[in-house]
Amino acid sequence: MSLNRDEHNGDIAREALSIFDRVAAGARAELARFKGPSAESLAPLNTLTTGKAVAKLNEIGREMLNGHEILSREPAIARVIAADEADKHTIFYISRFAPSGLLDAGVRFASYNAPVGRLASLRPGGYIDVPGGSLEVVERTLFHAEALPDGWDSRDTIFEADGQKTLTIASLLRLLSERDAPADALDEIERMLKAAEVDDNVTIGRKRGIIDKMQLRDQAVLDEYQDAIFRLSLDSQLLILGPPGTGKTTTLIRRLGQKLDPHGLSEDEQSLVDASPSSLPHGQSWIMFTPTDLLGQYLKEAFSRNNVPASDLRIKTWIGHRKELARNHLSILRTANGGGPFVLKDAAATITADAVESPIDWFEQFQAKQDGDFWSGLESASAILTAATDAEIAKLGGRLSTAIQSARTSTPASGIYALVSLSEDVRRILGRVRADVDSVLKAALARAQAGARAQGLNFFEQLIAYLDTLDNQADHGDDDLDDEEDEEEDRSTNKPAAAQRAYYAALRLQARAKTRRRSTSSRSALVIDWIADRGLTEAEASGLAERLGWQLSLNRFSAPVRHYLSKIPARYRQFRRGERGERWYPDTNPGRDLHPLEADLVILAMLRAGNALLADNRVRRNIEQAAYEPLRALHDIQRNQILVDEAPDFSPVQLACMRALAVEPIGSFFACGDFNQRITEWGSRTEDSLKWVEPGLSIERVSIAYRQSRQLHDLAKALADPASGSTADAGLPDDVNNDAVPPVIVAGLHDYGDIAHWLAKRLSEIERSVSPRTLPSIAILVHDEAAVRPLTDALNEVIEEQNLHAVACVDGKIIGRDDEIRVFDVRHIKGLEFEAVFFVGIDRLSYDEPDLFERYLYVGATRAATYLGLCSIDNTPSSIRRLEHHFTDNWQQR
Repeated sequence: MSLNRDEHNGDIAREALSIFDRVAAGARAELARFKGPSAESLAPLNTLTTGKAVAKLNEIGREMLNGHEILSREPAIARVIAADEADKHTIFYISRFAPSGLLDAGVRFASYNAPVGRLASLRPGGYIDVPGGSLEVVERTLFHAEALPDGWDSRDTIFEADGQKTLTIASLLRLLSERDAPADALDEIERMLKAAEVDDNVTIGRKRGIIDKMQLRDQAVLDEYQDAIFRLSLDSQLLILGPPGTGKTTTLIRRLGQKLDPHGLSEDEQSLVDASPSSLPHGQSWIMFTPTDLLGQYLKEAFSRNNVPASDLRIKTWIGHRKELARNHLSILRTANGGGPFVLKDAAATITADAVESPIDWFEQFQAKQDGDFWSGLESASAILTAATDAEIAKLGGRLSTAIQSARTSTPASGIYALVSLSEDVRRILGRVRADVDSVLKAALARAQAGARAQGLNFFEQLIAYLDTLDNQADHGDDDLDDEEDEEEDRSTNKPAAAQRAYYAALRLQARAKTRRRSTSSRSALVIDWIADRGLTEAEASGLAERLGWQLSLNRFSAPVRHYLSKIPARYRQFRRGERGERWYPDTNPGRDLHPLEADLVILAMLRAGNALLADNRVRRNIEQAAYEPLRALHDIQRNQILVDEAPDFSPVQLACMRALAVEPIGSFFACGDFNQRITEWGSRTEDSLKWVEPGLSIERVSIAYRQSRQLHDLAKALADPASGSTADAGLPDDVNNDAVPPVIVAGLHDYGDIAHWLAKRLSEIERSVSPRTLPSIAILVHDEAAVRPLTDALNEVIEEQNLHAVACVDGKIIGRDDEIRVFDVRHIKGLEFEAVFFVGIDRLSYDEPDLFERYLYVGATRAATYLGLCSIDNTPSSIRRLEHHFTDNWQQR
C-alpha cells in the first residue's frame, strides 16, 4: 500500500466509525417499525401444517428483532480485506447479525454465522473456499464497539496485516483526534501531551483484557481452530477437550447460536430441521446441561450476546432434569396419582462403591438382563398360550411365537413391529378372558358380602378398615405381582375401589398359590389370611388359575410398545432384588428407595429402547397408530440439539441419557470439558468412557489458553494431572503480553478476622495495580458452605473502610452485583472466571475431600485470570508445598 501504516490505520478508524453509525442507525430504524412476518403471508392456509409454519415465522421474527437489537448495540465485530484468485480486494464488515439495506462500493456486510463469516477468524494469509474459488485474508481488524455520548468508538481494536506486527489501539476516537487536529492549533506543550496520549493509545501486540464483571469473557470472533469446530454440521456428535480458559464453553455457545440462525444453516442442515419430529420449533428445540445452577445463570448473558434467548427451560442441571423425566414423563417415580414404583432419595444407601466407579459395567449388566427377561418372558407367555385348551387362544399363541422369533433373528424393533400387527387380535381375545375372570371374582365378592350381611355385618366396610391397618410397604401389590395387574384397569385411589382391587389381587394369588410360591409377607398374602374362607371355592380356584395364566400371557402382548418401555422400571426392581448382596448392591432391603444414579440407569434403558424402535423405518411410517403412542411421547422430551458443559462432571450413563435426548435423524450432541476439572466421584474419567456414550463421537482439542497470565498458566500446568493429557500441548496466545504477578500464599491464619485482614491488604494491592480502573471481578472461595457467611461478615467489617462490600453467595444461588466481592463454596464455581480469586481453607478441604482435593484445587486456582491467593488455616498441604517456587507473599512491590 502507498500510505504509511499510521495513515492507513487512521483511514480504517474513520471508515469503521462511520460504518458503526450507519449500521446502528439502520438497526434502530428497523426496530422502530418492526412488526415481523405474520401468518397472513401464508395464503392459502393449510390447517394441517399452519401451526408449524406459524411457529417458524414467529421464530424468524424473534431472530430478526433480537438481531437488530444486537446491531444497535454492536454494529460490527470485524473488518477483513480479502483477495480472490484474481487478486481483487473486497472489504468485509462482519457482525453478529447481518445488517440489511447497506450498500457501499467495494464493501460487503455479512453475519459471522454465515460461511463467509469465517474470514473474521483467520489471520492474514489464511483462506476459505467459496463458490468459484477462494478468498485469502490480507488484513484483519477486530473491533470492540462501544457507544459513547459523543459517538461511536472501539476499544482495544486489533490491527493485523501480512508481514507487519500486530497493533492494539486503545481508542479509535483518540487515534483520529490526533491525526485530524490542525497543526497550528497546538502549542508545544499540547503537542507533547498529545504525543504521549498517542504512545499510550497504540501498543505493539495484543493487550490482555481485565475481567471486571462476573460473566463469560466475550470472544466475539473465535480463533481459527475454534471456528472450524463450531461450524461442523448440525448432525455432528462432538466433544471438545482442553484446559481452562481455552474457549470451550464460548465455542459451545457460538455453535448453538450459529445452528439456530437460519442464515448459518446449510441446505442439508435446513432439510434436517424441516424433517425433525421434535414437538418444538427449532429455535426452542435445544437443551444445554451444566453441573450447577450458578453456571447456568452465569451463561445466560453470553447467550444473549449471541442472539440466543436462554430461559430455565433451555439451560438445566441434570439433577433437575433427571427428576422431571423420571417423575413426569417416564413414570419411574411415584406421584400422588400413582406413577412409578420408586421414591428418589439423594442419600439412599442402595448401591455400592463399585456402582459409582463402574457405571458402564453396571448398566450393561442390567441392560442385558432386563432385555433378556423381556423376550424370554414373551417366549414363556407364548408357550402357555400355544398349549391352551382353548383352540382360538392356542392358534394365536403360535402366531405370537413366530413373531417373537423375528426379534431373535433380526432386531428388537422387528419383533415389536410384528407383535403390534397382532395386538388387535390379542386385545379381542383378552377381553373375553378378562370377562370370564372378572365374573368369578365378582361372584366371590358378592358371596362374601352376602354372607356377612346375613350375620348383620358389612364385609366390604370391614375390608376397608383392615386395609387401613396395613403399612405402606407393599401398597402397590407384590413385587412379583406387578406384571399380573391388568394394564388398562382403573387405578382409582379412593378407598372402595382400592379395597376391591386388593380383594381381587388376593383371590388371584389364592388361585395361583398351588403353581407359584409367594412371599407370605406380601400385602396380598396378608389379605388372604384375613379373608380366610370368604374367598374362592376349590373348583373356582382351579378354573380361575388356568384363565389367569392366559390373561397374564395375553396381557404381555396387548400393548407391546408400552410393555417394552414402561415395564423397564419393574424389571429393574427384579434385577436389583436378584443382585442384592453382589457387586452393585448391599445386602439390605432397599424397599422403594432409589438412588439418583439408579434413576440414571433406568432412564437410559428406557430412552435407548425407545430410540431403537424409532430407528426402524416401518415403525416411523406407522408412528401415528395408537400402538406407538409411547414413542410419540418420546419426541416431547427430545430436542434437535443437546449441549453439555463440563462434561467430565457427569457419569457416562448420565451423558448417554443426554445423548439419547437428541432427536434423530439430527442427533446433534455437542459437549466440552476437561478431565482435570472433574470434581464428582461418579464423573467420566477417560475418553474411552465418552466413546461408549456415542461410538461416533469426534474428539477435538483446543489448546490456546486465553484466560490466565503466564504465571498462573505455569501454575495450572504444574497442578494438572499428567495422565489426563489435557495440558500437554496447552499454550498462551501469540502477540499477547502475558506477564503479570505470581500467586500469593499464606498459612496459619486461624480465625476469620485474621483471614479478613490478609484479604483486605491483597485487595488494596489489586486496586492500586489496576488504577485508574475500578476494582475488577473478584471471588473468594471457601472449603465448606458453612464458612461462606462467617467469612463474608468478617471481611465486610474490615473492608468497609475501603468502601468495598462482600456478598455471601449461599448455596451458589446468589450471583451478587458486579461491584461486590463474591464469596462462594468452591463446589459451586465450575466454569466461572474472575480477574482475581482467593482460595481460603485449602488445608481443610484436603482433609474433607482427600480423593478430590487436588481437582478442587485445580478448579479453584484456574478460575483466576491474573491474581490468585491461597490461604491455609493451619499448614499448607504437601501437594502445594512442592510448588512453593511459584508463589510470593504479597503484591506490594509488583
